[in-house]
Amino acid sequence: MRYQVLKVVKAIGVAASVVLASTASLADDAQILMMSTPAGEHTSLSRLVTDKKGKIYLSWVRSSEDRTQLYQAKLDGDQWLEGGLITQGDDWFVNWADFPSLVVNDSSMAAHWLQMSGEGTFDYDVKAAFYDKYTQVWGEPITIHKDGVKAEHGFVSMLSMNGNRTFITWLDGRNTSSGMTLRAGIFDSDGKTLRDWELDGLTCECCQTSAAISANGPIVVYRDRSEKEVRDIYITRLVADKWTTPTAVFADNWVVNGCPVNGPAVAARDNMAAVIWFSAKDDQPMVKLAISHTAGKSFSKPVIVAKSSTNGRVGITLLDTGNIAVSWLATHGSQAQLKMALYSPQGELLDTVRIADTSASRRSGFPVITSSGNDVYVTWTEISRHEQAQEQAAKVKLARVRF
Repeated sequence: MRYQVLKVVKAIGVAASVVLASTASLADDAQILMMSTPAGEHTSLSRLVTDKKGKIYLSWVRSSEDRTQLYQAKLDGDQWLEGGLITQGDDWFVNWADFPSLVVNDSSMAAHWLQMSGEGTFDYDVKAAFYDKYTQVWGEPITIHKDGVKAEHGFVSMLSMNGNRTFITWLDGRNTSSGMTLRAGIFDSDGKTLRDWELDGLTCECCQTSAAISANGPIVVYRDRSEKEVRDIYITRLVADKWTTPTAVFADNWVVNGCPVNGPAVAARDNMAAVIWFSAKDDQPMVKLAISHTAGKSFSKPVIVAKSSTNGRVGITLLDTGNIAVSWLATHGSQAQLKMALYSPQGELLDTVRIADTSASRRSGFPVITSSGNDVYVTWTEISRHEQAQEQAAKVKLARVRF
């Protein structure tokens, strides 16, 4: 195993401005701006995060035959700044649905990725590194879970907390004989575990988790799994230093004997929380949105965002107006459209827009959205065929949507 943790450099290669590749208005009230990124060719698994000052950070993975590299960059106005290699390795677990991420605190950052731990196909650990903005150095990688079991650990969500702490939640296979569990922990800026919990003793095996900070503290949404194979979306909340008993956001009662690899997404601010998810009960694919004005304690009856021609892969963010932006993939055979909609805090549909054409294949991954003010940023993987090589190439894409 080889890891290289490098000091962050100012810009990636050379100072890069945001190149406006194209501007289009695909809806009456929305403007879409395609933006260049420092990611380049042969990149994928991009994520977006917004810090407390409203600055946007992009992370992505570059893969070659012998190693995988994780990068990040900061968007400041029309400039990409403070970017560079976070870490790299030759024994990572790289998966289209379970991908690295980045979180930004007041004076630190944290990044996670997956590293093989045994000979089994799904024997891998969650690794994390923490960055000190004052020394401008990434610390040595740590394993966030301390069980030491060679099993599946992944589908991580991370949140910034006060005091340069980082909240991390993940699916944990240490009790493989009885199924996957949901765990969480709080870490200081050096990666020391401050708190550690098991949140649910039986969950779906490979659907993404999602987390947000409400007025009461962290909330986590995920796909649960009952003994009768009901796999609905559940929520648990940290209230008065105790995690609530997990409850369904809505009882779809979707019975499926296998993981759909389609996790939910949550966004929260003060007492408002919104959850978007995919369900296919009775073989009827749907994307649903439910809204809470009680910090996730209870939710409205969900509205149908999309149905029939969709494979989910959802995203969500809250704007300063209080409106809710959501994203999903609308599918047409092997092709797909990345779509976005704007909803009011009461669940009223305000606008719908097509962002881009993409592939419905696994290689196109899961689009991710975030917001700064009332601008929405979305990143995804574009799959294209190189005529000379006769093979498909992946490239990270980014757009800004202004409703």
